[in-house]
Amino acid sequence: MRPPRPEMSDTTPPPVLLTRSPTGTVRLAGWLWFSSVALGLAAVVLRVLDREGQLSYLQETAAEVDATIPAADLETVALIAFWGTVGALLIVFLSEAILVRPFRLGLGWTRWVLTVLLVVNLGATLLASAFLTDDSGTLQPTPVLLSVQALLAVAALILSFLPTSSRWFRDVRTAPGVDPS
Repeated sequence: MRPPRPEMSDTTPPPVLLTRSPTGTVRLAGWLWFSSVALGLAAVVLRVLDREGQLSYLQETAAEVDATIPAADLETVALIAFWGTVGALLIVFLSEAILVRPFRLGLGWTRWVLTVLLVVNLGATLLASAFLTDDSGTLQPTPVLLSVQALLAVAALILSFLPTSSRWFRDVRTAPGVDPS
């Protein structure tokens, strides 16, 4: 004779999903991405805090390019160049910052999005080297921080595509009972 069937209840807990911690290379890549974003944001903040000298330099440069531009238009050109570059950098850095957590959780598609963002990041860094630096000859923290930031981002991308990282992303995606999100 069989034992009686248990009653249905809502108190039964759902199955426990396994969480897999990232490998060392994925953790290091995530840390490098985060550090890259932090350095990039620091560079932007430093340049915004010291924007007056940069805006006057951009106005002088625009006047040298075309001497027929009125003074009011020179100020507009400088403002557009400065804030456009700062905005481009902020968009790239904040987008990368948003993707670091899903990357560390094992969502492999974030590697490809971060690859595209890195290309945009390098372009924005080149744009910043043109519009956020001057010819003063002194050490300027903004281009140095942006260069280090770009190197960290490249290193993070390389680490995220190493075989151990790729294997971990694949295992997280295909393991039964693992919550990839």
